[in-house]
Amino acid sequence: MKRGLAAFLSLLFAGLPSTHLFAQDSVDASLVLQGRVIDLFARHKTAIVRVKATRETRDDKKIKRSLKMGTGFFVSNEGHVLTSALLRDADRVWVEFDGNFFLSDVVGEDPVSNVALLKVKNLPEKFSFVVFGEPGDIPLVGSFALAFTSALEFQSAPALGIVQGSEPSFGSRLFPTRMMRTSIAVGPGEVGAPVLDLDGKFIGLTYASLPDLRSSFVLPAKACARIRDDLLLTGKVTYAWFGVTVVRKLNAQNGFDVIVEGAVEGSPAASSGLRKGDRLVRIGDSTIRNRGDVAHSAFYARPGQFVTFVVSREGKELEVPIRVSSRPIPPDPIPNEQTEIAEVEGVVPEKGDSTPKPSEPNAPDGNVSKQN
Repeated sequence: MKRGLAAFLSLLFAGLPSTHLFAQDSVDASLVLQGRVIDLFARHKTAIVRVKATRETRDDKKIKRSLKMGTGFFVSNEGHVLTSALLRDADRVWVEFDGNFFLSDVVGEDPVSNVALLKVKNLPEKFSFVVFGEPGDIPLVGSFALAFTSALEFQSAPALGIVQGSEPSFGSRLFPTRMMRTSIAVGPGEVGAPVLDLDGKFIGLTYASLPDLRSSFVLPAKACARIRDDLLLTGKVTYAWFGVTVVRKLNAQNGFDVIVEGAVEGSPAASSGLRKGDRLVRIGDSTIRNRGDVAHSAFYARPGQFVTFVVSREGKELEVPIRVSSRPIPPDPIPNEQTEIAEVEGVVPEKGDSTPKPSEPNAPDGNVSKQN
């Protein structure tokens, strides 16, 4: 029966122009892609939450209440939520899920990556969580990327794009690690959302918006896992510190080399075998092509471990082991206004009992609430 059907279809399409067949293939491929997006969203929408944080300040005897919002997602069956660090020293933080809000504790925040880990005080009756799996490399350019976001007060929804590259910096600001750049347009309330590939594998978290390009930076899955694990364990992320200063110089091939300029006094690099003028070739497993690659290597190194610097000196490659220490003072995070997180007026749950309460257009009465 199947052979007969195949023969019939072959005869049917044999007389059709190739352009018609190409158009039919394109339609079929589009429907397959559409079905995959719908399926992945259906499987993960119960892991997506809207995160809100508020803080009260006094100005000229007036009370000002700031409210910021973003997207987050459950990363454990115990109610942990990974999201962007919306508001430092917030008075209250809560997540909105399935029409209810759930007051949350801040397990920890990382000012370097601008990521926070929350834990809801009372679990929803039914929810799922995003599985990290084994973090891999940044997907190839042209790969599909699918974000699940909660923009402003709208329902969670998928946003499809493609991977456009990986970047060590934006303008003059170095990222803490290489960022994935995607064509996913991230707007207010959409920072902190999970990003998956079409196999359903977690590949990152929306980090910052590039509104002029209708695109975004995504913190890769490997970095998310490193931050999540540290925040779960200690409530903070401990980074390694090399203490080496570098400059970029033009070489004879009209390319650029990364050259050791010096070392910070008292740093691991200061007591190592590195010399001024050494050309950095590799740090650990990372090839060094720019200053961002040095920061990327430090991001994944652990304090107390030995990291091998491979340098070129007088035409010879040398290995210089350095025992790295903890970073003394973290750099300033990317300002919130650059991450395109909306600051809006909205419903603020009262302090008190952490039982979930429906999120409605008007502020709820009282501080004891219940779930629908």
